[in-house]
Amino acid sequence: MIVNSKLGKVMVAIRDAESRTRFPGYRVEYVKLFAFTASAIMAGIAGALYVPQVGIINPSEFEPSNSIEVVIWTAVGGRGTIIGPIIGAILVNLGKSYFTSALPEFWLFAPGALFVFVTLFMPKGIVGLIGQWRTMTTKREQTPPNAALQPSSPETSQAAERGEDPTTMLVETAQPKPAE
Repeated sequence: MIVNSKLGKVMVAIRDAESRTRFPGYRVEYVKLFAFTASAIMAGIAGALYVPQVGIINPSEFEPSNSIEVVIWTAVGGRGTIIGPIIGAILVNLGKSYFTSALPEFWLFAPGALFVFVTLFMPKGIVGLIGQWRTMTTKREQTPPNAALQPSSPETSQAAERGEDPTTMLVETAQPKPAE
């Protein structure tokens, strides 16, 4: 919702090149203030919903491991989307439930290894992977099935009729004849 608006595009521009965004006259301070305020409101709502779910809040909830877990959720699911961290949270918590019961001594290594794997091999997360898959399938559907086999010029079709491989045929360019 915010990312697709004009304000969202300015926020992305600030993230990518803050000084270039200042040049046309955007007040970067105001946009950053809005971003921090919006994130604080969302964090407050999440905290207000968390307490009734758990029943009690204690100081151990403010340990760095909880913040790191949220970063892992976002990395696994995909940054810059709403659904990405949700998908990441579901998958990471399913893995956490499995590993803490099956291999409790190795559970702390699993999120670290998962984070490194996702950062190196899936930088856009699962949502980005799905987006890449959709792009590949739509390109595949738009390409005619025998496009690579169709001759591109009369010369290649004549070479194919003679039994030569038209894909290895060199195209000769017309060179101007030297003046005599």
